[in-house]
Amino acid sequence: MHHNIILFGEAGSGKSSLVNMIVGQDVARVSGSAEGCTFKNDAYLTIIANTTFKIYDTAGLNEGDQGRVPHWKAIQELYTLIRQLDGVSLLIYCMRGRVKENARANWLLFNKVICAEKVPIIAVVTGLETYDNPDDWWRDEGNQKVFNRNGIKPKAVGCVVSFAGNKKEHQDIYNDSQQKLLKLITKHCLREPWRKEKEKWLANIYQETFYTDLCLFSRSRLDYSNQMRETIGKFIEESGLKNEDPKKLEDTLLKAETKFRKTEPRFRWR
Repeated sequence: MHHNIILFGEAGSGKSSLVNMIVGQDVARVSGSAEGCTFKNDAYLTIIANTTFKIYDTAGLNEGDQGRVPHWKAIQELYTLIRQLDGVSLLIYCMRGRVKENARANWLLFNKVICAEKVPIIAVVTGLETYDNPDDWWRDEGNQKVFNRNGIKPKAVGCVVSFAGNKKEHQDIYNDSQQKLLKLITKHCLREPWRKEKEKWLANIYQETFYTDLCLFSRSRLDYSNQMRETIGKFIEESGLKNEDPKKLEDTLLKAETKFRKTEPRFRWR
């Protein structure tokens, strides 16, 4: 048995570097570009404190569609990953030195809408190489207020240096960061993965609706249940999505779920 851990965050936030830190070797390709380099959800096995984990490095959640992995495509891939996995034990929200504009929406989407607030999330702040002590970033009351203002309430916040560097002092800070991150994972990871409740939650937020085409044959298509429409409505209100974003979100999730059901034999379409 292994525990599934999913890293998510904006493109260029340092997810691949965190994977390498957790695994203890360079297994994930790191990009120096702000656009990122992860298109698919890559998985890496590792053992921490005699427990086996599978770490998923995911597509970057860009602030718009300018990056190499479009924002809505990244959301679709992350949803599909969570849907397919046999249980999720921990989410790691990765951010690089500051809370970006769409951080609140990303947090609410995966915490409340997709994971029903059942999966613990830790936030890991990268890009702190200029700090003698990375924890000073979180000691700054201004950064704590930004988290609170955006409704981002992780189980814990880990401030790390994810590049070892050539100097011994940099290597020491990196090693300390690595041990800090591993301890946060083992402390906050679910002992029993979110599995049965996940299947019930994600299966019941959709329903089949029927319509008749010009040939008078009844067909079915996927739509949201009343429960999910209420959940999405609250999410849209809390996150402040504007213009075409709510429609894009609904279309994205429906597309991902439809594709998932076509590949899963336990779902029977009428």
